[in-house]
Amino acid sequence: MPELLGYESTAGMRVLDVGCGQGIDVVRYASAGADTTGVDLTADHVELARAHVSAMGLTATLLQGDAEALPFADGAFDAASSNGVRHHARTLPAALREIRRVLAPGGEARVIVYNRASAYFWLTLMFGYGLGRGLLIRERGSVEGVAAWIVERPSVGARPLVRFYSLRRPRRCSQRRDSSACAPRFASSIRRRVPDEWIVSPRLAGWLDARVGYYVIGMAESPARAAT
Repeated sequence: MPELLGYESTAGMRVLDVGCGQGIDVVRYASAGADTTGVDLTADHVELARAHVSAMGLTATLLQGDAEALPFADGAFDAASSNGVRHHARTLPAALREIRRVLAPGGEARVIVYNRASAYFWLTLMFGYGLGRGLLIRERGSVEGVAAWIVERPSVGARPLVRFYSLRRPRRCSQRRDSSACAPRFASSIRRRVPDEWIVSPRLAGWLDARVGYYVIGMAESPARAAT
């Protein structure tokens, strides 16, 4: 989703990738000319990201750190993204507060999580596996339990936490005067994306994207400082 993550518009900007994994987005931002920093909770991912950046002949800063206690000063970045990571965490608001803290005034944040209203969630996960294969009974009605078996299940037999989000939380955040409890304040949110190659009509694809697409994308802007 390069147009949604805005790689090409970050030249010369200080960009933070929260939960950088193996450095896929870090490489894209660095290739676009951004001063890029990636942070990940696991040391193995940081080393893989460093190897990835080096193999591509690029430079970036890669650090091990917790998204809920980022090791950076206030206002250190012009933009931040977290792509497909926060739906594995128990506390989304804490990570959003940290992203807002490290953004400079007017800085942009883009956070991508799984969509609870998606066709995949209801047709595949809940009806296909949850009811059709009895996983909801096996997991005692736990949606997270079903998702742990099916979504991003690792080969080592672990059961990762996987959560799906509706638009309600970002919308509640955007409507609150005191946004510190769920920062950053979401300026807009959209749900995407149904693979366009499955849909003949671009108009129909867009209609489906906005209603039953796979992701919720929260796009936010850090409030600018008041003029003095």
